[in-house]
Amino acid sequence: MLQHKQKYLRVIKTCALILTIFFTNMNLTWAAPTQTDIEEQNRKARQEEQDRRQRGQSKDVFLQKGKQGTEAVKLPDETPSFSINTIKIEGDEAGRFPWLYELINKYYGQKIGWQGINLIVKMLTNAFIDRGYVTTRVLIPQQNISTGVLTLQVVPGTIKDIKLSDPTIRADWKSAFPARPGDILNLRDLEQGLEQMKRVPSQDAQMQLLPGDKPGESIVQISVVQKKPWKLVMSLDDSGSKATGKLQASETFSLDNLFGINDLFNISINSDAERKGYRYGTRGDSFSYSAPHGYWTYSLASSIYKYHQTIESMGTSFVSSGHSRNLEFKAEKLVYRDQHQKTSMAFSVIKDSSKSYIDDTEIEIQRRKTTAAKLALIHKQYNGQTIVDYTIAYKRGVPWLGAQDDPAASTDDQPTTHYNIWTLDASLTAPVTIGRTKASYNATLHGQYTKDMLYASEFLSIGNRYTVRGFDGEQTLAAENGWYLRNELSVPIKESGPEVYLALDVGQISGASVNQAPGKSLVGSTVGVRGNLGTAQYDVFVGTPIKRPAGMRVPDKVVGFQLLYQI
Repeated sequence: MLQHKQKYLRVIKTCALILTIFFTNMNLTWAAPTQTDIEEQNRKARQEEQDRRQRGQSKDVFLQKGKQGTEAVKLPDETPSFSINTIKIEGDEAGRFPWLYELINKYYGQKIGWQGINLIVKMLTNAFIDRGYVTTRVLIPQQNISTGVLTLQVVPGTIKDIKLSDPTIRADWKSAFPARPGDILNLRDLEQGLEQMKRVPSQDAQMQLLPGDKPGESIVQISVVQKKPWKLVMSLDDSGSKATGKLQASETFSLDNLFGINDLFNISINSDAERKGYRYGTRGDSFSYSAPHGYWTYSLASSIYKYHQTIESMGTSFVSSGHSRNLEFKAEKLVYRDQHQKTSMAFSVIKDSSKSYIDDTEIEIQRRKTTAAKLALIHKQYNGQTIVDYTIAYKRGVPWLGAQDDPAASTDDQPTTHYNIWTLDASLTAPVTIGRTKASYNATLHGQYTKDMLYASEFLSIGNRYTVRGFDGEQTLAAENGWYLRNELSVPIKESGPEVYLALDVGQISGASVNQAPGKSLVGSTVGVRGNLGTAQYDVFVGTPIKRPAGMRVPDKVVGFQLLYQI
């Protein structure tokens, strides 16, 4: 009798498996999100939020507060003055300052006296200072300008040496600074070097310019203060799903200067904190490593995520499980910076794979193995105390590194792995005053656009604490295209104490698969308190949906928290 019952249960499970595979395969024109896809959407949203926080916490260095001004000067009428047909620049035989000639060309053919020459020299000196050449000078050699030729001499300021104020400290300036002894001194190079050293959380660096032995020479002296190079951060929050574990715990170990080159190493272990064993659970492991080289920063990150859940169906139960792997290499180069802004370009190669199972049988139609290349433009600008930054990125699926063949190569009505996706991330942070209270306003915009039909793992989803707040994340809206805008006003309770924040978020989705979602737009709000208690941090909030589709089942009130403790 027992054998017949076990055989019956095996038949039921097999039927459930066949039906699952059949309905998954039956409608490929809409790639229905699996639990693996949903978890991948949440992982990406969580990673995007972490990236935004890291960019906001970066220690930017701007050593010059404003511009000197390089507007064309109006030359005075003076006597004597001479018509100048040629302006010669000595000291720039290598053509290192091409912009210099654009500034002086406008004075050709004008009558210039000694007052006018001094005004031109001052304007050119300011131009050097504005471009970071603070020790470069423009001189007037002895000459006879009655010939119609004006000669100016550029004396480049150079770096004699770069050294640490304490040579016994374990710090490296060579991997951080793009400049070397003998180079022309430019503050932009020195700012970049200080930033690359300050990016190490346990390290701070300051710089001082000392005079060299010869005129125009400078010694760059760097003072470094270091703290404990490692830390362990433990966290607990309720950002998970009921299906795989609502409470999530993580332990992250960080080690600074692993190889002594201003490099960063992190390893993290994440899991559900409810420990329900075979019924449901999650496990995620990740590591990241990054190292600078002057204007370049290289990083490598990898993560593995696993989940399982028990599903009751047709009088029996079976375990649905899956895992995903992600590997990303990124090279980023700063291409421009001045007194208040900087621009970078980044190139990434991203390799993803995922598998789904019912009991121990793989659902092969849901297997994914893809590779994508991503090119991004990153800009950050300071206008007084207001900070604006944005990232525009283009991501394309490519047949590299063993990626699976694209099943939609010959048709337009199926999801493709060789997609073309554009994304935009923009944020604005500004101080505001409410009565006599100083507060801070932050707005974050994220958008995604593609003309292609995508697999659900590449969808943009909205409706959780990382996108549109006020929703519990159990059911989200997701499709190929979309955007969300997060608005937050934070008010400190006292100057160095906790802060209360109010949030109002809105988002919308569109694209080829949008009709399969219960709606297109969400609006939600949140009020919360966050702060520090010694080495611990906390964030507690209550949210509510303001606008939601009729078919979306979400609670009228969402309560959430996050606790962090650092050793």
